[in-house]
Amino acid sequence: MLKTIKHSITTYTKNFNLVLFFSIPLVIAFLIPLFIQLPTFPTAGGMYLRTGSLPDLNMFDILIMLFSYLLSLYLISMAIVNINLIVKSQRTTLNIKKEVLSRLGTSTINIFLLYITFTLILFLIQLLSYRLEMQNILAPILGLLASLPFFYAPAALVIDDTSPERAIKYSLIHIKRKWIDFISFLIIGFILLSSITFVILNLELGGMESILILTLNALLVMPFLIILQTQIYIAKYSLLH
Repeated sequence: MLKTIKHSITTYTKNFNLVLFFSIPLVIAFLIPLFIQLPTFPTAGGMYLRTGSLPDLNMFDILIMLFSYLLSLYLISMAIVNINLIVKSQRTTLNIKKEVLSRLGTSTINIFLLYITFTLILFLIQLLSYRLEMQNILAPILGLLASLPFFYAPAALVIDDTSPERAIKYSLIHIKRKWIDFISFLIIGFILLSSITFVILNLELGGMESILILTLNALLVMPFLIILQTQIYIAKYSLLH
């Protein structure tokens, strides 16, 4: 795992300007729900739905919410593809400029469809657990379990150039084989995202804390976590250096 972290830091720092550029869609995606004033709340580096606010929505609100979420998911998918290609170019002989032009559309759509599926599953979990007394505990646990098939799927789609169905299968296999790396990633992600949140919330920024937290996470933290996640996945190919 230490070697993987080293590879991730090297890729991140060596390609920082390119990573920063490819992270712009992440910033836009994270800020869309905040500025459109959807029934969401920011935490752990992302935006989450307030199920208690759903009964207050009219049809227009629902349509705006759906469009905003779909746009956000598509932008996130695009950023993930591009950042994954950076990792792939560092570990293989890939020509990143050529690959971005040829693979961006197909890979983005596939990841987008995976995230739509995952979002619908999370939404269903929130609805089904809405009136349960243990929702605050049960929903996150079920959400984590539901994320397992999708966790390494974006990396598998880009690195292995495979289908969404196989990517889901590869994700589960890799978590089973490298479960310590999976847990280590969750711990590292929690520490990084929590640290940014803790520091910003202790600054007096006149109500701009949420925007700054999301922006810094999207530009700096999430790209590194995407790189780390992909490096963990690509480490299964022991001949790559």
